[in-house]
Amino acid sequence: YRERVVAYLLDGYARGLTPNPDIMCNREIKFGVFRAYARDHGFAAVATGHYAQRTANPDGTFSLLEGADPNKDQSYFLSRLSKKQLARSHFPIGHLLKSEVREIAKKA
Repeated sequence: YRERVVAYLLDGYARGLTPNPDIMCNREIKFGVFRAYARDHGFAAVATGHYAQRTANPDGTFSLLEGADPNKDQSYFLSRLSKKQLARSHFPIGHLLKSEVREIAKKA
């Protein structure tokens, strides 16, 4: 984390930028190191609670889409995922509104 996220953050500040560590954490840690760990332990994909969606394209690739809830959309934080990372990711609540997720949780 220090090498892949903190170093990026400090370098950005040193160059007068406003880096976003959440974007880098998603790309490098959640969908990088964690995804590799999951793959190495027999899992085909990673599912997260991000409010974002993906759609399959005719050529077999996937595109990242905004989450259905405009107040909770998190697609921006996933914008640096590679096509390969996106292909092996699922966002099972991205099509729901936050209020719907809360209702499902309450019933469960």
